[in-house]
Amino acid sequence: MIFLLFFFFMAAFLFWNIRKISPNVYGSLIAGILLIATLGSFLLREQAWACAGQAFFMVWASQAILLYLLWNIFLLLKKGFAVLRHSQPQSNGKAVLLGSRIILGASLCIAAAMLVFGSQNNLHYKIQELHLHNQKKTFTALFFSDIHLDPLFKKEKLEKFIAQADSIQPDFIFFGGDLADISDSAMDAAGYNSLFRRLTSAAKTGAFAVVGNHEAFMERSGSRPVQWMQKVGMTVLNDETVCTPLACITGRTDFQMARAKDVPRKNLAEMLPTDTSLPWILLDHQPRGIEENYSGALPDLALSGHTHHGQFFPATTIIHWIWEHAYGIKKLDGVLWLVSSGLDSWGPPVRIGSDTEFWVINTHSSTSADPM
Repeated sequence: MIFLLFFFFMAAFLFWNIRKISPNVYGSLIAGILLIATLGSFLLREQAWACAGQAFFMVWASQAILLYLLWNIFLLLKKGFAVLRHSQPQSNGKAVLLGSRIILGASLCIAAAMLVFGSQNNLHYKIQELHLHNQKKTFTALFFSDIHLDPLFKKEKLEKFIAQADSIQPDFIFFGGDLADISDSAMDAAGYNSLFRRLTSAAKTGAFAVVGNHEAFMERSGSRPVQWMQKVGMTVLNDETVCTPLACITGRTDFQMARAKDVPRKNLAEMLPTDTSLPWILLDHQPRGIEENYSGALPDLALSGHTHHGQFFPATTIIHWIWEHAYGIKKLDGVLWLVSSGLDSWGPPVRIGSDTEFWVINTHSSTSADPM
């Protein structure tokens, strides 16, 4: 609900500003067409052309909102200084008309440039490494999150990722949620089922996953993402803990999924591992930390995604105002917490100021030799 209110407020803000590019009805007409095209692209996301349109309009809207916001602040300051000087504010109708036109043109050009350069950056992911010493067990895990399969996703990127997973031969593959924004039948038709079976088979001990907020969205539209993930070899953990010979893994139900199903998330105290001699890994799609009323043992490592590290400017700055821990590795509520920016992107396949990535996590017990 908050997201919808924010969306409509931003749409109204854009309409109010863009309509000023013309003093007659044409300004409102152009503003209306742009906003209707933006909304329509969201409703037809499984069509490649609509997905491409959504990508452009989302990038354009983000830049237009920022530029129009700065422009309105400038106009307000100008009017405020005139009042302080006790002078009559001059009519700035022509300036508003010209400024609105310049900003609309500039935002469209900036959006086009960001799509060209940002899409190339999105295509080439980074491989990040984390080494944890003095652990209870030695193992290698591959962690990825937020792949967001859609009609614009490049299958070659997934094939390259799978080949690298095969070469790494991890003990575990951990997935942090937000698999797709298309239906499970569309994923099967595109051949993703066989690709993900290859990926999960690369894990020597097992592939474990949690759902994200987009799995909740897809379930609401009639898809069955959890069953699809299970079909391709992932063990989907829904507020539960499983123990393997190398580690215990707890997967938490996403906040959005719990809200959609109208069920409370379990307290972490209800999911404590039965074997305390093993490392404890926590998977939670959103990096919100541990609940305030919890006072028990803490996981050795927590893994999240969701934030995309903002994906592209200006969200790459705003994201750090919203989340206490938006990206990288730091202590959150006493737990070493890794937040990934994701293997791909939602909406626009654009990365500017952030990168796509996956993580290779190596734990080393106190008795194992240090890596070279």
